[in-house]
Formats: sequence, C-alpha cells, structure tokens
Amino acid sequence: MVAVVVVEFSVMRCQPLRRALNAWRQND
Repeated sequence: MVAVVVVEFSVMRCQPLRRALNAWRQND
C-alpha cells in the first residue's frame, strides 16, 4: 500500500517536471 502511494506521489511530482522540460525544449 505504501509503495503505491510513493509511486503515485512520484508520478504526480514528475508529470509537471516533464511538462516543463518539454516546453523548455520546444522553446529552445
């Protein structure tokens, strides 16, 4: 149960980071 929560938290935290990275790459 705890592992699932950690994974979900990681994904939620990683999503915006990936989005920002994609936007930054497209902008350059």
